[in-house]
Amino acid sequence: MPSYAPNHSSIWRTSVTITKALRDAEEAGPFINRLKDAKTEKLLMDINRSNEV
Repeated sequence: MPSYAPNHSSIWRTSVTITKALRDAEEAGPFINRLKDAKTEKLLMDINRSNEV
């Protein structure tokens, strides 16, 4: 009868994959916020330049 229990290496690989996915998701938040801030700053600078002309 075959064993359906995962072996230690597959558990380890799954743990590493989940850990990396969680880390990437957490690191993406601040990066996306910085991107939004940069876009907002650029928009405000463009509006300010058009008002000066």
